Amino acid sequence: MAKIKHTNTYDVVDYIFTAAKEKGIMHINSEEQSFNGEKFTIKGRELVNFGTCGYLGLEKHPKILAKSHELLDKYGSHFSISRTFIKAPYLEELENLVSRIFDNRPVIIYTSTSVAHQSIIGTIVESNDLIILDQQVHYSVQYPSQFAKLQGTMVKMIRHNNMEMLEDFIKRGYNQYNKIWYMADGVYSMYGDLPHKKELLYLLEKYPKLHLYFDDAHGVGWTGNKGCGTVFGSFKYNERVVLISTLAKGFGSIGGIAIFNDKEMYRKINIYGGVLAYTHPLSPANVGAAIGSAEILLSDEIDEYQNELKELIKYLNIKLAEFNLTNTSSEETPIYFIGTGSAKVTHNLIQKVLADGFYVNTATYPVVPNDKTGLRFTLTRHNTKKDIDQLVSSINKNFHLAVEEENEDLEKIYKVFNIPFKGKLIEKIIEEKNVFVEKYKSISEIEPCLWDRFFSDKGNYSYNGLKCIEEIFSNNDKVEENWSFHYVIIKDKDGNVVLATFFTGAIYKDDMLSHTNVSRQIEEERKHNPYYLCSQTLAMGCLFTEGTHLYIDAEHVLVNQALNSFFVEVEKIKNETNSKVVILRDFQSDFKFQKVFENEGYVRVSMPNTNIVSLPKWNTKDELLSFLSSKNSINNIKRYVFKYEDQYDISIKKTLTDAEAEKHYQLFTNIKKANYAFNFFSYPNKIAKILSQYEDWEFIEFRIKDSEELIGCIWHFVGKNHSCPLVVGLNYDYVKSHHLYKQVMYYMVKRGNDLGKSKTYLGITSDYEKQKYAAVSIPTFAYIRIQDTYNFDIINSYSNM
Repeated sequence: MAKIKHTNTYDVVDYIFTAAKEKGIMHINSEEQSFNGEKFTIKGRELVNFGTCGYLGLEKHPKILAKSHELLDKYGSHFSISRTFIKAPYLEELENLVSRIFDNRPVIIYTSTSVAHQSIIGTIVESNDLIILDQQVHYSVQYPSQFAKLQGTMVKMIRHNNMEMLEDFIKRGYNQYNKIWYMADGVYSMYGDLPHKKELLYLLEKYPKLHLYFDDAHGVGWTGNKGCGTVFGSFKYNERVVLISTLAKGFGSIGGIAIFNDKEMYRKINIYGGVLAYTHPLSPANVGAAIGSAEILLSDEIDEYQNELKELIKYLNIKLAEFNLTNTSSEETPIYFIGTGSAKVTHNLIQKVLADGFYVNTATYPVVPNDKTGLRFTLTRHNTKKDIDQLVSSINKNFHLAVEEENEDLEKIYKVFNIPFKGKLIEKIIEEKNVFVEKYKSISEIEPCLWDRFFSDKGNYSYNGLKCIEEIFSNNDKVEENWSFHYVIIKDKDGNVVLATFFTGAIYKDDMLSHTNVSRQIEEERKHNPYYLCSQTLAMGCLFTEGTHLYIDAEHVLVNQALNSFFVEVEKIKNETNSKVVILRDFQSDFKFQKVFENEGYVRVSMPNTNIVSLPKWNTKDELLSFLSSKNSINNIKRYVFKYEDQYDISIKKTLTDAEAEKHYQLFTNIKKANYAFNFFSYPNKIAKILSQYEDWEFIEFRIKDSEELIGCIWHFVGKNHSCPLVVGLNYDYVKSHHLYKQVMYYMVKRGNDLGKSKTYLGITSDYEKQKYAAVSIPTFAYIRIQDTYNFDIINSYSNM
């Protein structure tokens, strides 16, 4: 099985967050010596706090502090024993108080909301249940749901708040599963929007197997009767509803809360509850603070505090509407999201708002699509109307400045977030008097010598190579086998090329670079739905090429203008092809313009290594081995390659008959079907026949000596100074018995040497086998932009199955 280096999601997030940290907008250290919720001190400056979630501003309420000190004095710093053995009296007091907030429903207090989810999902969800996750349900819910898969629970995901999709999943699974759990937030933490409560009540009544599981962490405290939150009032009479929340936001304390309508479910969790039985309880000081907060929520004070916050919310909504900002949030919640589109505008805007003295949050990929980033902020009772006036003024002023400075298209940003634009347009300006863009739909429209000057020895995408590729991937029956071609050449006024590349528009499998076990699961679904988790994609290069697809004259005085024009053209082609994903590839670690790409909203992800052999010319096997430094590699080649070489008949052909081409294709599909490491749609079955018509291609064939049966093949592109054995086909019956793949690998290297080529491009996968021949495995990267993260969220959810 071929192996490749896969993209690690955490590496992607690390890269994005590190870039934001370097710009001073994330992972900021506060410096204040005391904190009351109103301001942060950052780098010696006071910033008004519009970033925390203590919505009622209870951090230093006298009753909360007094109760915290009281319990600290009585019980010390910690009560170090599991509640399974002994439950502290103050914890019982807190649970009784919180229960009163929720109409005397049974309640369990946890050390955190995340622990609550792990405990409850792990205990009440069974292997014959179905979990349906809302796409934007909090990560603390998604994480334990993935572990539920390990016991056999099926987990699916719907697009955010898509009730039609939810009902469809319910219908399809209704006779298959015992219980169906829909898991959602009471207030979604990124956009501040709400679930569709009326539709959910309807579905709850219509489908007796349906259970609802809410995380209302951002709703409890600041709204609802006695602070019961956004969803409890609507669902408190149904035993098939579980509500989880937190003491860490509206309560002004710390800890998680689980509220049950079903007493038997409560009993089951309380008696054991998985991790609940093995975690220490909240400290006395924290419980004391929570008791003080619960007493406030149960008093008349809560009405006053809630009304104050809601008055501020109403005022802020009016101010935002006055400036027609790209506010995507619900008018009912204290969470706000100002969409800015690309990361460069987001970073620029937030830096300016911070400089004006207001702390706000950064919302970036992968939490949101990387062309739908934005500024997120929260409202608390600490904020005043004056604060609001100044913040909105700062955002409005700096939003337009950031768009102008980053040379972005203002109207496009409003379109991305589906918000009508009412102001004056600031169009993205390209100095076309200095650089000139040429676009073509076919390589035949370009002068061969011009194209080959930059790409003839980069791989199989010379002028003639691309004529061949265009013929292969046109006029086919299957939609995925028809690609659109887009060539971009940018010149200065004297006709000198500053930038050149080509793109293809095609349907890609979104799990193309996912781990093998993930793609194998997805392919099972594709047996019934062939385009499941696939997206129309605009990619630099194509799925039949590999190498340096982008030429840039980095020293040209107009290189930055050329890059600006390049990104404008990419956006145009993306829209023209209706692509949801853009992939710019293959770049190496020393790529000079990575910051430019990132600022345009592209995220860097790892691609498979590329492998290149650059050995001196060798004439004998011993001479080849003398160039290899690894004794293990030398011994392996002697034992598994040279020892079996005389058992093969090797032939090289320039053309194939139709029957031979069909046999070659069958051998290729053997590998394609067995290998999920690099998962893409198979090439058209006419491919070998078309390749055979082009003089740059040759075919190396493998047969057992004195046999007519073709058992292996290499499709080999021969360049002027390089060798590119691009495709391999195998009969797997001979891979172990005759070490066929090792023999094929040897001839990939040998043929390049025999032809006197200075480099042999061995492509991706099987790095270890290629390194035996002194191939250098070069890490490569791609830059991607995703319009809709739903498919990729689904793919990530497969990883723990």
